[in-house]
Amino acid sequence: MKKDIFAETYAQVQELKKAYDAAADEAGKEKARAGYHALMEGIEGLGAAACRIWREYETAMENGNARLDISEVVWEKDVESLISCMRENGISEFTFSSGWSSAVETAWLFTQNGCEVAGMAEVNGGMNHFAGEREKKHGYLFRVK
Repeated sequence: MKKDIFAETYAQVQELKKAYDAAADEAGKEKARAGYHALMEGIEGLGAAACRIWREYETAMENGNARLDISEVVWEKDVESLISCMRENGISEFTFSSGWSSAVETAWLFTQNGCEVAGMAEVNGGMNHFAGEREKKHGYLFRVK
């Protein structure tokens, strides 16, 4: 199985954030910033699909989820490249919690591009600051084949 580059990148970003916070001077902070920019250049070098997956992956992790959650609209023209990028870069499963009106059609397109519906899942959304907890959303759980 291929390494999940998004999980690896996320872990490296977290270490760089710690290094930035612990830096005693501007040079230390700049070193952390440079490391972050180098990681992002690596993701950008993989193309638009990887950039989209990274943004959704980072948000999902920040929300306390265990896997990538695609929560925004996915256009039909983008499905094949997103799934190919996941497959090529080690993502074996993801959730799809988009509430857009075409979400069921998009889920169908995921299956037509080699994904399997593994069930339903509850995912953490954004923070409800008044309630002090994360919004709970529901979505499809897909396995990438």
